[in-house]
Amino acid sequence: MTVDYDGVIIGGTLQGREAAALGAREGARMALVEPPGSGLTQLRRQLTLQILAQAAAASRPASQWHQFLPPRSTPVPWAEVRQRVAGYTTRAYPHLSLEALAIAGVDVVPEQGQLSPRPQLAVTTAKRRLTGRRYLLCLDTTPTVPQIPGLAQTPYLTVDTLADLDTQPQDVVVLGGSADGIAIAQSLALLGSRVTLISRHDRLLPTEDPAMATFVESLLRAAGVTVQVSVKIDRICDRTLTDKTSIEIKWTDREPQRFGHLLLATARQPHISSLDLDRVGIVTHQNYIPVDDRLQTTHPRVFACGPALGGYWAETTDHQDMAVGLRNALYFPRRQLMSLHRIGHLHTVPGYARLGFTATQAQHWYGADAQVLQISLGQVANTQTSGDITGFCRWVVHRDGRLLGAQLCSSNASELIQPLARLMQQGIRMHEWESLPWLPHSLSEIIPQLVALWQQHRWQPGTWRRDWAENWFNWRRSRCR
Repeated sequence: MTVDYDGVIIGGTLQGREAAALGAREGARMALVEPPGSGLTQLRRQLTLQILAQAAAASRPASQWHQFLPPRSTPVPWAEVRQRVAGYTTRAYPHLSLEALAIAGVDVVPEQGQLSPRPQLAVTTAKRRLTGRRYLLCLDTTPTVPQIPGLAQTPYLTVDTLADLDTQPQDVVVLGGSADGIAIAQSLALLGSRVTLISRHDRLLPTEDPAMATFVESLLRAAGVTVQVSVKIDRICDRTLTDKTSIEIKWTDREPQRFGHLLLATARQPHISSLDLDRVGIVTHQNYIPVDDRLQTTHPRVFACGPALGGYWAETTDHQDMAVGLRNALYFPRRQLMSLHRIGHLHTVPGYARLGFTATQAQHWYGADAQVLQISLGQVANTQTSGDITGFCRWVVHRDGRLLGAQLCSSNASELIQPLARLMQQGIRMHEWESLPWLPHSLSEIIPQLVALWQQHRWQPGTWRRDWAENWFNWRRSRCR
């Protein structure tokens, strides 16, 4: 039975638009079904986090970071933050606008769609039925609403709606320890808000080593955030009609507290309620869509990519899953996604980025063969001249020179973690990194410094390399010229 398209994408994210553009570029007949107004929601969310972090970094007092720098300006006005978010959302990625995709040959369908199994698998909307050889789910996500009495009836903000406020919230409780919640809590505190972050987990960043989680938590506390972990909430009440402080939280073991605003930043779940995925045999969970390493769902003709795949870093990771999922859908499904090579980024000040194994995970799998190397940013000339020496770079390295993982805290963490990911993905061993070009007095100088630290461990007295080299030099010196 013939089909209309090589690939039909159910979108709502940047990954969906990127997949449609990539398929059209390679000559495939593509259709993009995207609910009206949903395509830029994810972009706006990420820009909100990024712009708030930039504004927070620009507003922090210079005396806290470097004594020789001139004083910083006053905190960035909230109106300017809102203006930046709105402006950049409309101007970013012009090649991925619906108009540009239509010009590129993509059949853009701005309607809500769902998968229908009969008479053949297709995506149906209110007006159309689109059949394809393969289907790709690139769905957006929304915060999970916990089962806390009163929460569903209480007005709350999310990262998606925060920039809609006319004025900066001055008294905020952030409910949830997600990456978005951590970043928002610190940024608002640095901009002058009174912020409380509440998490039911026993620590922040549950996927990272305890030392990394403690460091990030210290950044929040230094910014003025009140961090409360392992918290059980009895009830949340809306007191808007009786008090200007509108949100009241009742605890199990303490007196109730009141806040001006509640921001929900819990784990996100994909928009799947209207897709009827169970009708076509696709198994789903509350917070993610299960896929194999080829990004194939439980239906052999349906693939998935983007934040709907779930995970703590799903919202702030790279988009390499998009290319894997699309090409497996259009061609032979032989490409695999290596989760070990994916990047996670936290929009804190300074930023936190991670890659691959943590030290705990690497030592669990490789034992004594896994080595942890760490240096502070204060050892790099670039950070000294810029006055921003807060941070570190930690590597987890195998004894044979393979990079197993990295954690980086720096104002340029998102930029520096990417070459590390490429080197790790290409399987380049540490001893080969010495011949790679690195500019001196730049932030990337931290890479050859860590390579030198690794070599120092390999060549310390008592190792076979050092013993052999010393014997060689002794023999050379003893020879007559």
